[in-house]
Amino acid sequence: MKQTLSSENVNTDFMLLDDAQRTSTVIVDLDESGERSFTFMVKPSADQFMQVSDIPEFSAGEWLHVCSIALANEPSRSATLEAMKRIKQAGGFVSFDPNLRDEVWGDQSLIKPVCQQAIALADVVKFSDDELMFLTETDNLDAGIAALGEYNNTLVLITQGAKGALVIRDNEQQLIAGTPVKPVDTTGAGDAFVGGLLTRLSKTADWINDETIVDAVRWANGCGALATTQKGAMTALPSEQALIDYIQ
Repeated sequence: MKQTLSSENVNTDFMLLDDAQRTSTVIVDLDESGERSFTFMVKPSADQFMQVSDIPEFSAGEWLHVCSIALANEPSRSATLEAMKRIKQAGGFVSFDPNLRDEVWGDQSLIKPVCQQAIALADVVKFSDDELMFLTETDNLDAGIAALGEYNNTLVLITQGAKGALVIRDNEQQLIAGTPVKPVDTTGAGDAFVGGLLTRLSKTADWINDETIVDAVRWANGCGALATTQKGAMTALPSEQALIDYIQ
């Protein structure tokens, strides 16, 4: 994994290696439409052992992205929530994607309250329709959106598959449409979406404006869509040039 990330020019300086624990391993099964189901083979995996002492120093303008798997068990849960607090105190920003995987949680009754803590700490939150309704304890999209009012997130995104992404900011909604593709494998589409989004938002300190957000979501839609056109997760991520060609 470290070699693969390095080959893609991803900084691995803060990557922690633990000889005593095993890296998470997931089997992905695809149905005829390319939708997937997951089987987690290593429980607990090495990532669940992150501790507060592992948190690096943060600086203003930096971004921290979190998924709920990091919140599933201790000590990673407490360390992750603390990291979210620290980067905000340093003047940085937090992105949260619930990306719910129930079977990873030792106590599934904690999924809602813990994820709700993370939502409250996040500047940017990305949901699927189902995740939004589950975590807000509502039964329709409009009610779920209304329930988010208590959190005061700067930007909320609700991915809606082929339709694109619903952007919610300052109580206003805008659907930013994507360009249809023929999906082969949806594994990693949500991660690709968030990767594309944060790539654009993190390029400017003044990201909280309509032009930057719309550009970032168009980029994210493209990443998510193209990631479904090939089998695999990381291997299906588009190159920057492929993404530019697709968006244009």
